Amino acid sequence: MDSSGDGFTIWVAGENKGPGQLGATGAVLKQGPQVCKTVTLSTFGEGATQEVRRRELCFRTFPRHPTQPGYDFANPLRRWSCENDEITRLATFLEAEVSEKGRFRLVDTTSPTATLLAMLECGEIDTAQLVAALQRTGDLDQLAGAVAATNAGVSAVHEATLARRRQLVSDLQELVRQPTTTETDLQRKIGDAYWLFGGRYVGVAAKRNLAPLDQHDIPLLSADGALHIVELKGPAIPKLVHPWRKHHIVGTNVHQATSQAMNYLRGLDETGATLTTTYLYEQGISYDLRRVFATVVIGHPDHVEGIDERAVNQTIRSYNAHLSRVEVITYKDLFDAAERALTFEEAEHNNKTVNRPAA
Repeated sequence: MDSSGDGFTIWVAGENKGPGQLGATGAVLKQGPQVCKTVTLSTFGEGATQEVRRRELCFRTFPRHPTQPGYDFANPLRRWSCENDEITRLATFLEAEVSEKGRFRLVDTTSPTATLLAMLECGEIDTAQLVAALQRTGDLDQLAGAVAATNAGVSAVHEATLARRRQLVSDLQELVRQPTTTETDLQRKIGDAYWLFGGRYVGVAAKRNLAPLDQHDIPLLSADGALHIVELKGPAIPKLVHPWRKHHIVGTNVHQATSQAMNYLRGLDETGATLTTTYLYEQGISYDLRRVFATVVIGHPDHVEGIDERAVNQTIRSYNAHLSRVEVITYKDLFDAAERALTFEEAEHNNKTVNRPAA
């Protein structure tokens, strides 16, 4: 080792010391009167093919040997290591030159993000290409910040969001037409897509089981903090509506789902004030649980036996007319309304884009 002060010693291992180790290089970072600091970069993998499967960068600090000259390399004082991509990030951090205060993200020049930034910088933006690039990345939140400074960027993000929402509605419409689809399948697919239920909602409550005895499928959160409970049932219900004497009535499944929603509302009425206070002071969440409403989403006209869609809609509408704080709708009603809202939003966006003054 070189201990001349300005010297910097780098070594290469002559033989592998551990199982699966393909090689190692190291360097002495410091040789002081009390400690020696080293760094080692080791590679591990398949010995026969020399395929590297893991890299490890290890820093060690060794004390002076208590009884012999030199350092006690068998007993390091401190050890710290990182692996694979962590090594690349550390090297990138050490090489980066940032002179201003703030938070920065380093972008791979071969990534879709870098492509978008280059398009924005040169001002030659093809909106269709930009929308396609946004959809490929799958992370609109990350890219929105990079492009939001320009009108074209905002437009592209908006179009990408509309396209993704349209695709979700299309997938859901296809899913509810399948006779084997369950309410669990739909709940998983819908996830936190609160916008499906209209523009008055701003999200889904973080806690699904608001009341101790109940678990709500989708507790929607309004802008004022009020809750709206959505109860999902299966789409394939042949007896959703059926003949009764000379008229049609809703089936047993609808009555049961509506009664279930009513019990949820009764439970929240009885415990709402206490729960509101508990959530606020114990978890810092502001929920308004006074006089909550509910929506039951159940069935689809395509699965109803022998009754056309018009009769299904009229029967459910007549049933709703006698309810107070619960509304029953079909999955077709829900997804058709979401599709119309997206069409309206798209038309408004296109109108603003055409009439927007040039930047």
